[in-house]
Amino acid sequence: MAGDIQVGPHLLSRLPDAARLLEQRYDFATGELHTRFVFVTDAGVAEAEVVTLCCRSMPTVVWQEVAVTVDRPVRLVVTGGVNHEGVPGRLRERSTETPGSDQPACDGWMHWETRGALSTCGAAYVTSFAGAGQVERACERFDGTAPLRTRYTVEAQPGTRYVLRQLTALVASAFHSQPHRQATRQVTAANIKGWDRLREENRALWGDLWRGRVLIDADDGRWQELADAAFFYLHSSAHISSLFSTAMFGLAFWPNYHYYQGHVMWDIEAFAYLPMALTQPDTARSLLEYRFRCLPAAELNAALHGFDGIQYPWAAGPRHGEEAIRSNAPQLGFEQHVNMCVALAFARHAHITGDPDYARERAWPVLEGVARWVGSRLSPVPGGLGMREVIGIAEAQQPVDNNAYVNMAAAVALREAAVCAAALGKGADAEAWWRSADRIQIPMDGEVILNFEGFDPAQHDVPASTPEALFGLFPMDYRV
Repeated sequence: MAGDIQVGPHLLSRLPDAARLLEQRYDFATGELHTRFVFVTDAGVAEAEVVTLCCRSMPTVVWQEVAVTVDRPVRLVVTGGVNHEGVPGRLRERSTETPGSDQPACDGWMHWETRGALSTCGAAYVTSFAGAGQVERACERFDGTAPLRTRYTVEAQPGTRYVLRQLTALVASAFHSQPHRQATRQVTAANIKGWDRLREENRALWGDLWRGRVLIDADDGRWQELADAAFFYLHSSAHISSLFSTAMFGLAFWPNYHYYQGHVMWDIEAFAYLPMALTQPDTARSLLEYRFRCLPAAELNAALHGFDGIQYPWAAGPRHGEEAIRSNAPQLGFEQHVNMCVALAFARHAHITGDPDYARERAWPVLEGVARWVGSRLSPVPGGLGMREVIGIAEAQQPVDNNAYVNMAAAVALREAAVCAAALGKGADAEAWWRSADRIQIPMDGEVILNFEGFDPAQHDVPASTPEALFGLFPMDYRV
């Protein structure tokens, strides 16, 4: 979504240093971003107030309102549109017409292909303008490579608000084989609903979400503020319509970091899933649907490593659920701790919702596959069973034997699989998994749980931010 303001002969996009930010704030209650800035030129000063929101009721649509006032009579041009400049990839098609219609359904649409042709997306937008005086409207119709733009020109007067509203739909090819056509349909439907109704629906849905707000009884109000921020960003990063779970850091990524660009990792099921399940279970289910759809990739991944069942990769790609971590990661072949977090999330969803159909049709295939994997991964150790040559959640460089977290989590996953098996009448599996879980050994030094067999804090450098043994206790809920 793009915009521009022109005051007299001066264009904001060409004079960005002439703009001065007055205020920007995120309204956690409604998911609205509010921005105020001034554009100072010798022809006049324009003050802009911008409100932007992603519609929860129509998740492909972004809503924006730009209100401009001027300090003197001046020619004012306010522009809305969709700008692809600087985005890696190429423009496949662009138009301001709607096939089969004399009157365009929207201001314009484009079909965009990502770099490497991994996927495409479609974007479409529609605008409206309000303000006193004669308004001239113009679209960029003839330049087939230019950004989509709609300009509104008016002889502006002080004391009058000139308001540009824009709806933009963005659809990925994963949702539709002709995403540009579907984006046009989506933005047309949004336009029929109307700007005010979309904003009201978005506010109502956020209001319903906040009914699940976590309240913290603490003397320092900062803890509540931190919890509210975490709650907001968690729900901003996931939605019932999502096909791809959510990535590390939600919808964000680090431009100067070598990965975490869209990968789905164990942290989602370990940290993000449970509070989501207890406040927005339908959205939590959509996170797990990604893992369910990727069962074939997990089965192939287990086979590649020589194991039975399913093995979810360390960093799953969004399209197929295959391993997507950088290929020079030295510990790649031993990062096998993801399975248990995924299995526990499916088990918890069955418990939280109390849905027997979900337990049978979704949770059981995952739990059974992970239990089979654990069974093929375990080997005899003194006193029972354990896992050799693994790397735990601290993601050390070298594999170890009997990592505390991995063994604890394996026992929890086996017991959850056994509970599900018994409920579904698969008694033989349940008994075998219970016996195996009871035999899994946890590395100990007296009454102290060690991070792994032979662990010595004086010799082993373990990141303090990843306490592996403690993580087995919470949130994996291993009972010592």
